[in-house]
Amino acid sequence: MNKQKTLIFSLSAILFLALSFIAYSWTEPVANMPSEYTAPLNTSSTAQTKTGEIGASMFRDADNSNYYINPSGNSAVSGTISGGNPVGNSDFATKTYVDSLLAGVEEEVSSSNMIYIAGSTNPPCPDNAIEISRPSVDSVICARLDELLYGNEHTAAQCRLWDGEVVTVEGGIKICRLNAAVCPGSFTQYKNWSTTTADSVSRTNQAYGDSSPVTCSCSTGSHAWGNVAREGCQTTQGCYYGAPSGKYKITRCGDSHCTYFTCTFAYDGSSTSITLRGIEYYCWYLCAKAIVNQIGCY
Repeated sequence: MNKQKTLIFSLSAILFLALSFIAYSWTEPVANMPSEYTAPLNTSSTAQTKTGEIGASMFRDADNSNYYINPSGNSAVSGTISGGNPVGNSDFATKTYVDSLLAGVEEEVSSSNMIYIAGSTNPPCPDNAIEISRPSVDSVICARLDELLYGNEHTAAQCRLWDGEVVTVEGGIKICRLNAAVCPGSFTQYKNWSTTTADSVSRTNQAYGDSSPVTCSCSTGSHAWGNVAREGCQTTQGCYYGAPSGKYKITRCGDSHCTYFTCTFAYDGSSTSITLRGIEYYCWYLCAKAIVNQIGCY
């Protein structure tokens, strides 16, 4: 009986001590959390900073999963990527850096016609290209110039600025074909390359005593695209002044008394008077040139 009481007393003492340890081992916080405490990475919207490295196979945009960064593969971004000037062959070049290289280059260049050549000592730029920069002794950056027209004074881009078309004539010569009558600006016509349509000029006079008016006229020819001179025509209409006063006595086309005049095509139905053996003549000079619809320039 005494042994039972002793066992019960011992168990009660152990339980009391255990409950006392649990109750009095917790200590309430006596101050706020330290400010230097850094929370672990979590899913909150609070910005977080980590001083050590972080590893991941993919970083995906939380707002749009179509954009991502894959350090060992392809990446897709929506905005711009900024950086400093490249110092190595594997560095990417920014727009500011490329623009600084092209400063002072008069020819039109862009990233689409930039050439990077490497592998040999002092490699040259290819034909029809200019040197922009030499990053190293075995590499060069070149800008391919636009296609040059005959004479090397104008380019295909300049031709297109005038709504022209670059065409090849006479076995490899490149010129600019324009839908115009004359070459623009500093362009020069290449030989007689052109396209024309016919034109004409006419004049009608009635001499005193004649039964019907007399019409004199001339018409030009025309040609399709080719190296052909511009067509022209000329004729005269002559009348002499006779009695009764103030009336034309005779009207003739191609009057021989007027043939001494050489038509300059600056006249179109212009007239002048001459006195021949005491008789006053009036001569009309009729001149026309074909209409130029296309012209070849360089």
